[in-house]
Amino acid sequence: MVLDLFKKRSTDSFISPFSSGSSRETSTYNAVDIPRTPSTSQGGCWTCRLRRKKCDEQREGDSCRTCVRLTIECLGWGPKRPEWMRDKQAIETYKANIKAKLTRAGLIQGQPRTSMIQAHAAKPAPASRPTTYHRLSAPSPKASEKFPSTASSLLALDVDLRPFDYRYDSPRMGGMPGIPDPSNGFHQLPVASYIDSNVNSMDFDAPMYQYSPQSSSVHSEPLDFDMGLYIAQHSNDQLDFDIRSPSPIQSVPLFAGQNSIQESHVMYFFEHVRKTSLLTSSNALTNLTYTMIMQEPRGAVTNAVCALSSLHFTRMGVAQGLEAPDPNPEHSTAQYFHDEAAFQLASGKQAKPHYDESDVLAALYLLCFSQMAGSTAEWPPMLAIALEWISQTGLPAGESPKLVLANMSTSSQLIVKCTMWMDIFASFTLMKQPKYLALYKCLLGDQNGFWGRGLYMDNLTGCPDEAMLALSEISELTQWKTSEQAKGSLNFRELVRRGDDIEQRLQNRQHEPSSFSEQTPLHPDLSLDAGVISYPDEAMRLVGNVFRESALLYLYTVINEENPSMPEIIASVDTITQILHQLAPSELDRTLVFPVCLAGCMTDNSSHRDFLKSRLQSQDESIGNLLRTRLVMEAVWQKRDTRGGPSEWRETLREQCPNLLLI
Repeated sequence: MVLDLFKKRSTDSFISPFSSGSSRETSTYNAVDIPRTPSTSQGGCWTCRLRRKKCDEQREGDSCRTCVRLTIECLGWGPKRPEWMRDKQAIETYKANIKAKLTRAGLIQGQPRTSMIQAHAAKPAPASRPTTYHRLSAPSPKASEKFPSTASSLLALDVDLRPFDYRYDSPRMGGMPGIPDPSNGFHQLPVASYIDSNVNSMDFDAPMYQYSPQSSSVHSEPLDFDMGLYIAQHSNDQLDFDIRSPSPIQSVPLFAGQNSIQESHVMYFFEHVRKTSLLTSSNALTNLTYTMIMQEPRGAVTNAVCALSSLHFTRMGVAQGLEAPDPNPEHSTAQYFHDEAAFQLASGKQAKPHYDESDVLAALYLLCFSQMAGSTAEWPPMLAIALEWISQTGLPAGESPKLVLANMSTSSQLIVKCTMWMDIFASFTLMKQPKYLALYKCLLGDQNGFWGRGLYMDNLTGCPDEAMLALSEISELTQWKTSEQAKGSLNFRELVRRGDDIEQRLQNRQHEPSSFSEQTPLHPDLSLDAGVISYPDEAMRLVGNVFRESALLYLYTVINEENPSMPEIIASVDTITQILHQLAPSELDRTLVFPVCLAGCMTDNSSHRDFLKSRLQSQDESIGNLLRTRLVMEAVWQKRDTRGGPSEWRETLREQCPNLLLI
């Protein structure tokens, strides 16, 4: 498959002083040394000197706070004049680009903020959403025009949300159902199916869907780095990049009813994003995702997948040093797709009495988006959707949930598993027991393998069924202990007895699949492109053992007041680190966020601390929740080292990173 390079940033876009015509790999603009004028400060960074503005001279890394506040790149304090500064035109162009960027952001007095969207104010638009939710409307309070914010309406605007364009080899993809003939125009395709008369009757005062004027404008500029540089280092993907304009074929959607903006993001998801975690790499989940996208090409699942693709693409650029972190992620393309999916979920609930499987899958992907974004987005509303769907199935209230589950489709069983996993691990952050604990005990306590071949928890998440069950029971025990302590009636013997029961069940119910290889074949339309993702059986067994030992460590922290000097805790941390030493650093480390964090928080051994910290740092921390996890560990260490005594790791997690999920 061939992947075309995304369109270059438009001519009015801000061009970084560290960018060249086609690459950010080398710096063409360096720190300079030029004569000062009376209007410049006696010190300060070269960016402020070039702009003839006063610099606050307060450094934050290699930038001054003035540049950080204005979200412009700082040239630093270099002593020498580089060659490019000898060109007056280059200086003027550089200053003009900064001014254009600040003008668009509304940061120059007397200059109204500009927007690409405002240029289309006169264009007719279909029925729009209430302005309280409108992200594509102009930010000016005087603007009375309304613009459509659905994915299909982007075709009426010259807004390029594509980070890249895929070009497809038709013989390979020709067997895919629903592919329109190349002669068919995109505008002949039906409009988004989720637009209906119920949209305008929604309650947009809900906090989840309320937006301030500052965040009402989507970032409309294409991504600003040369993806060719990144892909050049990943030649195994067999992708070909250049900077030519998209061919006419590229405007033809691969998925019927889908626009080319979504199309390229969807294919990027299947080829790249799905490989980033055990869960998303599952063939069962991949097939389900593909089927739902085919059924509703502009639905919530599609937009949620597009959000993950856009976010992953930009974070990979940051990881390769080709792009600076986005100072305004709330206006990014990824956030646009995220908000579209969230809106569709809310509007869909207004139009139909119950959530369906596609709603839940979209919600779970949006929860994953929160974690890929560094745990910065609210995820409880998404988890609530999945939990409500489980309630709708009748599983929690049924007399025989195993029988109910056995009669459910494979896709429904898969969604139940994913929801259960996220609910259990969310209990650490929310500091309460999982919502459907009784159901989880019933399902996870079954030793007869009712899940079916290939659907064990360790195949999907790395965490075995018995460890998952123990973690949920320990969260329940923690809540019981906290409640009894608050009443002053904690019976320590009862606490120990309950803990012993959990430990005994964990040790007696250990189950290990004979093989961890994929049991579900990948959809035939994807097999040529998405590839088979697998890990060695021995590595997966080690991952399972890490989770089992982590469950024991979690239990010991509840019994022993999180005292890292207790023999049981010391031994458990030692065991976890020994297993990790047998497991070579890899992408699987992202699956082990919870064990690494817990073991790190519960040790005073400096070598263990350094080792566990290095396991997180062995993977790129700009993608996912690894950085936040490390910060939680370091915060616990600081508290314990300065104050002494036990330090509640869950309380620290809630204080430091309230949106962090250790998944």
